[in-house]
Amino acid sequence: MAVEKLSLSFEPDLAQRTREAAEATGRSLSAFVAEAVEQRLKLEAGRRLLEEWEHEHGAISDRERIKASSRWPD
Repeated sequence: MAVEKLSLSFEPDLAQRTREAAEATGRSLSAFVAEAVEQRLKLEAGRRLLEEWEHEHGAISDRERIKASSRWPD
């Protein structure tokens, strides 16, 4: 698998917490950060999809939100 090396900057506290979290999960720092970015990209894609849907069909009602939320585990 090909990889691209990136240089990232973090505030010191966030850098330390990230290192500790990666270590606690037994993953490398790179793998931990890559997984976090992948999750964020999925969330952003979902938000865009929801915005498109609402643009076509109108805002989702509170009733619909409650119904959808009840189907997802916490």
